[in-house]
Amino acid sequence: MKYNISAVPATLIDVVWPNIRDMVHEVVKRAHGEMSEETLYNRLLSGNTLLITISDGPDIIAINTVEVRTFETGMKALYIPVTSGSRLDEWMPDFLEVARGIARDFDCTELRGIAVRPGWLKKLKSEGWEPVHTVIKCDVGADVPVEDTNLKVVA
Repeated sequence: MKYNISAVPATLIDVVWPNIRDMVHEVVKRAHGEMSEETLYNRLLSGNTLLITISDGPDIIAINTVEVRTFETGMKALYIPVTSGSRLDEWMPDFLEVARGIARDFDCTELRGIAVRPGWLKKLKSEGWEPVHTVIKCDVGADVPVEDTNLKVVA
């Protein structure tokens, strides 16, 4: 099956949003509170994040978002925080080539993303991806008392 990979400018986000909302919802469910539909929508509208759709004819079958991240060292990476949809095996290699081109245009030295499921690492290894670090978490709970009175919050 043939498909189209399209960058969606901020001015057209309102037009495509109803068609991608379910895919966005699937990502937000697995984001551990790090994003919401509203925050992603606002980032897309601001132009700080670019929506890239994968379409089969008139139907959007998948979405990705990309944004440039500049680290404290000055190194830049094109970050891909959102990938959702179907038929990834068909379009993913072509999308990654498009992402590499965008990264080069913005002087990024690498692509980065989040693998929320272990299968992503296996799937992307053949495309040159490797783990950078592992994010872990620990819930502190709402009722955890602060015993150390010498602790000060600096704002």
